[in-house]
Amino acid sequence: MRAVITRWRTVVGFAVVAGAAGLGVSFLFPDVYVARASLVADAPSRTSLPSGLAQFAGQLGVLGLDNNRAPEFYRDLMGSRRVLTALARTKIHDPMSSNVQAIYAVYSGGRIDSLTPRKTEALLKQLGNRLQTTVDVRTGAIRVALGGPTGPQAAEALDSLLSITNQVAVTNVRSRAGARRQFAEAQVAQARTNLDEAEDSLRQFYERNRRIADSPRLQFEEGRLRRRIDLRQEIYLVLNRELEQARLDEVRDTPILNIIDPPVPPARHEKPQRRVIAVLAAFLGALTAAAGLVMQRAQAVG
Repeated sequence: MRAVITRWRTVVGFAVVAGAAGLGVSFLFPDVYVARASLVADAPSRTSLPSGLAQFAGQLGVLGLDNNRAPEFYRDLMGSRRVLTALARTKIHDPMSSNVQAIYAVYSGGRIDSLTPRKTEALLKQLGNRLQTTVDVRTGAIRVALGGPTGPQAAEALDSLLSITNQVAVTNVRSRAGARRQFAEAQVAQARTNLDEAEDSLRQFYERNRRIADSPRLQFEEGRLRRRIDLRQEIYLVLNRELEQARLDEVRDTPILNIIDPPVPPARHEKPQRRVIAVLAAFLGALTAAAGLVMQRAQAVG
């Protein structure tokens, strides 16, 4: 330590040189501005079913994401290949001019002029690395962050990402609702037929038996027929509500993703953190110089 203290100027000199070198190297990396947004997913809810029909309704393939799983679904949807590919082809404004450019040209620094399969893979990997999504399990809020070469471009790209994700989600809801509507229509028709048969059975029972008040057997048979009608009527009403909900979802045009905090252009870049790099480089430089002096002193004593 005496050798280090007596030659502290050497240690400081190494620290300054290493810090300056680290700061210079950091300018070789492009600035990355990160725009952020938060949103909640409005998942289509399941039809409220009586407990006695829960198992039957489960066999119908009732459409609707569980509200507890919807945030994770839309988080994964944002990072899916389908959404990121559509985002890569979206055009955003160049802050230096009034022109618009495709995101694949902006994020590649103009090195990509068309999306070949190989270039698409590289760009999707870059977009995936710059995209961060988290879900608050307590509130269900989705927080999204996307990096870009400039603040306005990062905010515009993130806004496009949310718009594309919402379009894909609405299309998905419509397509599943169409399949559910077709299935529900067949089930409603069958339920209507079953209800008519049960009502006809009760009508025929009354036509055959004018007096049932004095016959326990006939009263029991009447109760059984009435319970059959009540059950089939309840099934028919549930299926009919499900059919109406499917028809509404099929023509749905309202957004599924509700924006809480829209993307705002960040004022400062987040990467690279040049101050941190310079401080770490200076520390390593000083540590290296101190170690060298100690070793030099040890060799001289030996």
